[in-house]
Amino acid sequence: MQETSFNLFQFNINEPMTVLTNLVMSIYCFYFYSKLGSNHKLGYYWRLFFLYMAISTLVGALTHGLKNHFSSNEFYYIWLFMNLASIPASYFLLQANIQLSKWDEVTKKKLSIASAIVTLLLAIMVISVNQFLLIKVNAGLIILITLITHFQTYKKGIKGSGWIVFGFAFSSLSILVHTMQFSLHTYFNYKDISHVIMNIGLYIIFLGAILKSQPKIEA
Repeated sequence: MQETSFNLFQFNINEPMTVLTNLVMSIYCFYFYSKLGSNHKLGYYWRLFFLYMAISTLVGALTHGLKNHFSSNEFYYIWLFMNLASIPASYFLLQANIQLSKWDEVTKKKLSIASAIVTLLLAIMVISVNQFLLIKVNAGLIILITLITHFQTYKKGIKGSGWIVFGFAFSSLSILVHTMQFSLHTYFNYKDISHVIMNIGLYIIFLGAILKSQPKIEA
């Protein structure tokens, strides 16, 4: 697909709609981060999930928008940084799932260590090949785990779980759109559609997270 560009005061911005939808997502996530309390362990992990989502999408906006201003070698490392920036978000989401589980504290600690090791291995793989495909596969697996975990708590009547299940189920459509490269227009392609879907999904997830992270909710 032909890449689009936009000149703003003689400054060239590559893929302007992708940049805009990424920036909106980043602003949303910074806002969600600021609104979630950290006085509860589960809320702490949700806050960090949104914080690193905000950082990674901001880096994504800069990566797409300023592509034409870097050499191929410079862009390689900027693209690598973008891929690596999204890994902590999935890690803290996984930690939130572990915290929500009914395992005893010893088992939770072991799972936390295991997830840290897996995250480290993922980072090494990304550094080795620098492919966004790894990020998509990892995101898909974490979303699947999250859907299963929160559907179980939804059946038990824990408030917020239903919102999170719906939010992640909706967000997962972005992976399908991105993989199939479904586009409506050159200036509204599969990347932009994916970001719009993610923006809506993240807001729904936030509604669930803010309910679930209240102190009276037991993990």
